[in-house]
Amino acid sequence: MSLRISAILVILALVAFPFVAVVNADGDGSGLRRPLDLPSGGIADAEEEEDRPETILFYGDEFEGDCFVWAIPAYGFCGETAVFTAIREEVGSTLNQLSPMVDFSLVGYNSTTYVWSPTCVRANSGNKTAAQAWLATLVPIEAHCLMDAAVTALGILQAAPASYKQMIVCGAREPYCGGNGGGDYADGVLAVVTAANIENLPIHTVYFTSSQYSGEGQFYMDMAAMNNGTFRQVNY
Repeated sequence: MSLRISAILVILALVAFPFVAVVNADGDGSGLRRPLDLPSGGIADAEEEEDRPETILFYGDEFEGDCFVWAIPAYGFCGETAVFTAIREEVGSTLNQLSPMVDFSLVGYNSTTYVWSPTCVRANSGNKTAAQAWLATLVPIEAHCLMDAAVTALGILQAAPASYKQMIVCGAREPYCGGNGGGDYADGVLAVVTAANIENLPIHTVYFTSSQYSGEGQFYMDMAAMNNGTFRQVNY
């Protein structure tokens, strides 16, 4: 074999050796680099799944979100507490729909504003149980001081780091407080709450009525319309 041929064979062996070493490092070719391989996307898909809003049912309506705040009237008209009992049970049932990835808080109101949590918290089993127990402690009386309660609930929601925020206001009468019934006080509630809604979040309203009184649902229609929400009337 000539010197020239021998030299060529040596050079070829040196060039080929690193490739062979990589191919056979694990005995199965797994060491090969594949620069055109793309990430599977599994992690990204999981993150996107966590960021997606959840759908809940509340009095037959669907709401999508990752943070929910309710304003609930602890209301009793002349000792009649059926509406509060119904709302409390519906809210408690709805909380059970929430997964631990969703946040929530509750605000109650009559002549006073009652706050369960000043921040939205995870809907784990402990928090849901605690919230349901808190609802049972509210004593319904005949007052509907919604202004402070709605602004408080809205503040809790706007401070939450969530991406899909939903506020649900329940009411059994046109708001009245401290002897100021309907009219100016109700108009003031609309103006103050809408002005406080600096994030333009959806505020949904659920109005409860019975044969004892009627015609007070317009306020709740207006609140929903002025704040990109939906309105629902419930007869009890």
